[in-house]
Amino acid sequence: MSSDLLSALSRNGSGLNLRDLARTLTQAETAPKMDAIRSRITRDEQRMTALGEVRAQFDALGQAMAQAASNPIMTVSTTSAGVMPRVTDRQRMSPEALPIDVQRLASRQVLEFGGLSSLTAPVEAGSLRVEFGQWGEGAAFDADPARQSVTLEIQPGTTLADLARSLSSLPGITARALDKGDGTVSLGIVSETGAANAIRLSVDQASGGEGMPLASFDMSAGPGARQVQAATDALVLVDGIAVTRPDNLIQDVMPGVDVTLSATGPAMLSIEREEGAARANVQTLIDGLNGVLSLMQSLTQRGIGGAVAGELAGDRAMESLQSQLRGLLAGPLNGFGDRPIFLADLGIATERNGQLRFDPPAFDRTFRLNASHFDALFGDALTSLTPGLSVRGNPSPSLQSGDLDFRTDAAGNATLAGNRMLGLDLGQGRTVQIALTGPVEGLSVMAEPGVTSGTLRFGRSLVGSLSQMIDQARSSDGDLGRREADLTRASQTGSEQIAALEARAALIEKRYLTRFAAMEQAVTQLNGTGQYLKNLQDMWSRDR
Repeated sequence: MSSDLLSALSRNGSGLNLRDLARTLTQAETAPKMDAIRSRITRDEQRMTALGEVRAQFDALGQAMAQAASNPIMTVSTTSAGVMPRVTDRQRMSPEALPIDVQRLASRQVLEFGGLSSLTAPVEAGSLRVEFGQWGEGAAFDADPARQSVTLEIQPGTTLADLARSLSSLPGITARALDKGDGTVSLGIVSETGAANAIRLSVDQASGGEGMPLASFDMSAGPGARQVQAATDALVLVDGIAVTRPDNLIQDVMPGVDVTLSATGPAMLSIEREEGAARANVQTLIDGLNGVLSLMQSLTQRGIGGAVAGELAGDRAMESLQSQLRGLLAGPLNGFGDRPIFLADLGIATERNGQLRFDPPAFDRTFRLNASHFDALFGDALTSLTPGLSVRGNPSPSLQSGDLDFRTDAAGNATLAGNRMLGLDLGQGRTVQIALTGPVEGLSVMAEPGVTSGTLRFGRSLVGSLSQMIDQARSSDGDLGRREADLTRASQTGSEQIAALEARAALIEKRYLTRFAAMEQAVTQLNGTGQYLKNLQDMWSRDR
């Protein structure tokens, strides 16, 4: 209605297109501000996209580091399929060659009570005692004092299958009733491996009732012919020294490695660093780092000398990340020996443009003389420099590389790098101290009798430091996280400002239209009055 009225007034008034005029004046007043805000939002969106590219490149670097970690430099090999090593703690491994001769495998005791009639035949009621220990000569049995004997109460109507289930419910025993296929049934009982895990069954009381005689399971006089296989310990010669174990898993003859035995005979276990794996891992790391360095350089270039400025030129968050990364790559790797290690020593050279390249002569020289230095790239080191002290645990992110001082006072209170520890007595003069606070939180120190002080050493690897830097940068309070949050808030604020300007523009245009309508009405009235006067004048002229 207002549009029709304005059009009608305009035809009889000034003749101007007042609606277009109002729109033009409104745009002149609001468009520059809107354009500036939209331009700022566009730039922020471009910066967000660039930060997303940095995140993606960090992910690619993380994958490169994981790939290198899955191709360990330190490996263990065996000459026998019957002696299989498995790495459990690569940090504790060190190059060595260990001869092993498996004389005997650990075995389970296997008992067979044969000649029985049926799986469902009843067993005489009574009490059957089960003991664990080690059989000697004849009927000699050395019961294990740490394991209590168990007495099974055999109720009337109990079948052979029921008895097998009752025995299997006991820890350390597997029992089953088997149909042998020759018209007879056997009760098989199997212990765990190890000579001290053998079983002795004895009848405490028999009812004398119907069923298979309970006395047929009594072993008081020795296992006799019912023993198909005796329980034995594994016997292994390690460097010629006889070592026995209750099972076929040896966990303490080679630090950081478990050894599973499955056959007798000699074997050589070897731990060594592989040059090919080290070379491939170094190149993988260089490629991953160059991807990050190249992207950062492209995004932050200033546009000097005709060059195109990057999307993040002058961005403080990116400048901070670049500075941190350059510091890690240029700085020393401490805690991996008496002297710091630099990337240049490991065959990682820095070009003038900031990119990294593989330096074969430096790599070959260090691998030949100090192959252990390459551990500083991919794995943290936690070692003791004092005999009688050992250390374990996962260092906190705040722990700095270097030597850690361990002290115990006369009252038995221990500190590690000045942080109080919780002490536990292991008996026979041995103690373990656990750090619960400070940067050493998570570490535990075991001290042998008489050892009250010493030095421990921690080295954080390049990959460990890079992972920490990336995780921190991507966190909500890190450089990337904070910058992304700032840009997101700025974009939201800009959108709100545009919405407010659009609402204000509508009000301004409405105000202009209202004023123009009043003006046109006045002009129309004046035009009408002028026409009236003209007509009156014309009439006077005719009357003369």
